[in-house]
Amino acid sequence: MLRILHAGDLHLDSAFSAFPASVAARRRVCQCAVFEALLEEASARGVSLVLLAGDCFDTVTPDPDTVRRFFRALEKTGVPVVIAPGNHDFYTKGGVWDSLPLPSNVCLFRRGHLEYFSFPEMGVAVYGYAFTAQSMAAPRLPLDTGADNGMMRILLAHGDITSAVGPYAPIVPDELAGTGFAYAALGHIHKPVKPCRYGKTLAAYSGFLAGRGFDEPGEGHANLVEIQDGRVTVTPLKTNAPIFLLHELDVSGSESGEAVRARVAQELEALSLSPDTALRLCLVGQVPSGCMPDKAALAHLGEGIALLEIKDETLPLLDAAFLQKDQGLFGAFYRALLPKLQSESEGERALAAEALRLGFAALSGRELL
Repeated sequence: MLRILHAGDLHLDSAFSAFPASVAARRRVCQCAVFEALLEEASARGVSLVLLAGDCFDTVTPDPDTVRRFFRALEKTGVPVVIAPGNHDFYTKGGVWDSLPLPSNVCLFRRGHLEYFSFPEMGVAVYGYAFTAQSMAAPRLPLDTGADNGMMRILLAHGDITSAVGPYAPIVPDELAGTGFAYAALGHIHKPVKPCRYGKTLAAYSGFLAGRGFDEPGEGHANLVEIQDGRVTVTPLKTNAPIFLLHELDVSGSESGEAVRARVAQELEALSLSPDTALRLCLVGQVPSGCMPDKAALAHLGEGIALLEIKDETLPLLDAAFLQKDQGLFGAFYRALLPKLQSESEGERALAAEALRLGFAALSGRELL
């Protein structure tokens, strides 16, 4: 059995601009530690090949200490490592990938056209390419001729299989289906999606290593790939990175901003969050129109965690009977939407309800998402 660690989108040395400078610095150090822990777990699971599908660094000019630590971790694995630079850490002569000598076990794609590294002892050939600029078209993929000389072929690529016309090396599914690759180790799409088969090829994204913002909530991911007798299985590996958490709190019935603050304090205590958690708390429900939470007071409640972000999505407490007769803006807006709110189409009703929420929030001076 061949065991492979497939990871990507590490984005080491990210800015973490939402955090104070000292917290952001700790977060960057933690990224490296999470990657090292992932490699140690892979070694413990008997992985004999590591594939990194691009964006290992968040920039083409990362801190040199981060680069050294990254290469030391790869060298320590003692197994072959293949890297396909992505759009954030694209290969350019004299850039990050040339800043230090590569460890002897690391193979790096440097060109924008398809090449391969052969590992006869494992019976594997890894095909791939490098981003050589911030955006590029994907190279043509080879057709399956059946002439593999007994070697199993794997594709390592940073690219977008969800869009045929995007700027980030779009991969055409029909083209991938004709390649005969056993596995396509993909990077660029941060949200892990279920592996999908294209012809003979099982393709998967590894997801992000560690969240860098609220658009990457929850635990980080990588893939443990096992290949035996032509059968490919992919098992998600969750990392121990600090998380970004999205949470919703219904504050209906709160009569004042201070009442909302008390509800938020109670909820934070119940969640028992670790100190390195970043939380976006969305306040929902209906409250009196004069109930406006004090953001500064709420922000102080997050002093025990890495970051607390409050989003006010509450609606003013107005009933339908009042709105039918109201001669102000609330009533006029409600009556204009009423036919769609009562539509037979579920989709149209949902769209009208969202429009009503946003309109009422705007008229009440509340923030809009």
